[in-house]
Amino acid sequence: MLFGKYLRGATEIILCDPFIRHPHQFRNLLEFVTTVVRCKEADTELTFYLVTNNTSDYIEDSRKSLTELAESVLASSINFQFEFNAALHDRSITLNNGWKIVLGRGLDIYQKTNGRYDIAEFISEKRLCRACEITYLKIM
Repeated sequence: MLFGKYLRGATEIILCDPFIRHPHQFRNLLEFVTTVVRCKEADTELTFYLVTNNTSDYIEDSRKSLTELAESVLASSINFQFEFNAALHDRSITLNNGWKIVLGRGLDIYQKTNGRYDIAEFISEKRLCRACEITYLKIM
């Protein structure tokens, strides 16, 4: 798991990824949020803050999708918030447990699977990654 052990103990996550607008990018975001749900303590509240960019072509659909995601994680004690920032370029995950993860490609790290019946569609550990760099920084 690329992120799991770094998420443990965090109660605030800031994800900066300017490219959350296409269906496969939302899927990658949903997979990451699923990892957050699995790694957090069940009785702990967590704030997840997404900063992304968007264009006028996608912004309303994106706002609707992100609002739907925010509503779906409330039952898991996650307060999901988002904002659009046109100046955003860098990609990172900042955690209040002392870790920062710098993502060269953002969450868009997985190669396409072999189709909808490929087990890798459902188990991210089975998916091949694209060439990228991920840097884990201890910032305490």
